Amino acid sequence: MTEDEQQLAYLTAKNDSLEKDFGSTVHIVGMECRPAPISCPKRHLDAARANTDRCHVTTDGELVNSPPDTRDEGRNRLQKYWGTLSSPFPLPPPPSTLTPYPTTPTYWETKTRVRVEGGVPWHVLEMGVSEAGHVDSELSVSPHRRSWCVSVGRCDRHGESFCTTVCREGEQGECHQITVSPTPGTQATLHYGVVLDVGRGRVAFIDLDRGIVLDKYDEVFREPLVPMFSAGWQPGNTTSMSLISGEDVDMTDTKRALIYQALR
Repeated sequence: MTEDEQQLAYLTAKNDSLEKDFGSTVHIVGMECRPAPISCPKRHLDAARANTDRCHVTTDGELVNSPPDTRDEGRNRLQKYWGTLSSPFPLPPPPSTLTPYPTTPTYWETKTRVRVEGGVPWHVLEMGVSEAGHVDSELSVSPHRRSWCVSVGRCDRHGESFCTTVCREGEQGECHQITVSPTPGTQATLHYGVVLDVGRGRVAFIDLDRGIVLDKYDEVFREPLVPMFSAGWQPGNTTSMSLISGEDVDMTDTKRALIYQALR
C-alpha cells in the first residue's frame, strides 16, 4: 500500500473522531493523491449585524437586498457595509518548533437567486473574508484593505453585463464575463464556494456553476478572518442569498476535486 493509500485509509477510519475533534462535518479531499481532511463548520448569516438600511436576514436565514418591514436599530449593526457577516475564524497560536499547531482548511458556500428587474446595478453579490479590523470600513468588501472576495456586478468591458471577478485587497482579478444577462426578467442562481486555511494563509474561491477555481492566494493573515456577505445594494435586481455550511454541504466528487485543486 502506498503512503497516500495509507493516509486515505487512516483518515477514512478516523472520520468520526475527526468530526468530534473539529466539532464540525469533515470530508476527505485528494482521494488519490495526498488525501487531507477539510472541515465544514456550521455557520449562519448574522441577522443582528445586518445593515438594515439596505438588507436584512429573513426568518429562514436568507440575506435579501431590501430593508425589513420593521427596523431594529441595534448598536452592533454594521454602519457602512451593506450586508452582513458570520462568526470570525481566529488566528492559530504562534508556531512552535516543539509543538506545531495543526490547522485544517475550512469550506463554505453560498447559493444566490437573482432576478433582473431593470437596469444594471453595480453590485449583485459579494462573498468573501475580511480581516476583523476592516470589516465595516467600506460599502462593499471589494475595495477593503486586507480583504478577499468574489464579486458579481456590472462590467462595462462586456456590454454592461453582470460579470464575476475575484478581488484581492481592492484589486480586481480576471473577469469571467456574462455571468447573468442584464435583460429584465432574467433569473439565475449563482453558486460559489470559499476554501480558507487560516494557519497556512491560503484563501481560494470556487465557481461551482462553471466548475472552476476562480483564484487562490497565499497571504500572511494578521487578524481573525471574518466571512462577509452582500446581496447587492442598489435597485435593478431582487437578490436572495443562502449560506450553505456544515452537514448541508453536498460534497460531490466534483466539489472535492475543486477544493483539492484550490489547496494545491
